[in-house]
Amino acid sequence: MVPTALIEAASRPYRAAGRFAWHFASAKLRHDPFFAHVLAHGLIADDARILDLGSGQGLLAAWLVGAHAWHRDDASAKWPPDWPAPPLPQSIHGIDLTPRDVDWARIALKAHAARVSFVCDDIRAAPFPETDVVVACDVLHYVDADAQADILRRVRASLASDGVLLLRVSDAAAGWRAAVDRAVDFGVQVARSGRTSGLTCRSEAQWLALLDGLGFRTTVRPMGNGAHEANRLLIARPAG
Repeated sequence: MVPTALIEAASRPYRAAGRFAWHFASAKLRHDPFFAHVLAHGLIADDARILDLGSGQGLLAAWLVGAHAWHRDDASAKWPPDWPAPPLPQSIHGIDLTPRDVDWARIALKAHAARVSFVCDDIRAAPFPETDVVVACDVLHYVDADAQADILRRVRASLASDGVLLLRVSDAAAGWRAAVDRAVDFGVQVARSGRTSGLTCRSEAQWLALLDGLGFRTTVRPMGNGAHEANRLLIARPAG
């Protein structure tokens, strides 16, 4: 179980960005299993350079920074005993298309500006720095199929030889659960950005085939619960 104090520590900086930003951060970190999974399974190494595509209001950065500080200063004894110690990233660079979210990310993480940065840009065109970890959580289905392939091609080129891509997607072949995911994601798109572009979804097999063709070797982990059991975390590493 994720410690409540950890969620509170990671979401607290969003108070400076307003009540909505703070409540959203708290709810997302509490209920989305992706964040706990990253820490529980040690998916991000210490001193990693992280590229966060579709970074939103910077929740991944807040989660990692908050977890490291909480573990170091207050609660190493309360840290889940089966979790490794949280990493301290060398840098985190977030890219998001929504100006409001980028503003909130900068406000919440301003104390860490030396290592955490956010830009308002389109991941289809924004430059990708050399990196050790690329995170793309619930974002690629907002662009078309050609753009998905191009983004992943550029991710592959930017990754260190021992780097990793953490790609969360919904399995389009998962029946009604996939339909629920599409409806939720469309609603989120409208609520957060006002955009109403269509979604481009692939089955798990199609994602794996695309990644394989781009030079990744990939493992799959279920990454959802209840109606969101269509979610998959694809852990992709450069092959060879």
